[in-house]
Amino acid sequence: MPVYQCCFFDQSGIPVRTQALGSCDDRDAHREAMALFLRTGRFSGFELWSGDMRIETYQPSEGGARSSIEAG
Repeated sequence: MPVYQCCFFDQSGIPVRTQALGSCDDRDAHREAMALFLRTGRFSGFELWSGDMRIETYQPSEGGARSSIEAG
């Protein structure tokens, strides 16, 4: 099972927490990261990584959430 890293940001965009996720694929890792993000309610966004490859950047804004999943 691949190990993903989810890096959560504070309101200033500073990384404040990294969480390892044992997910079966990118989609599953996204779901786990989003669940952690919503459950805590104290982060401004996150980046999802698989090794040295960034999979996704998620940063909600007042105009709506913005998520960019990297093409690979």
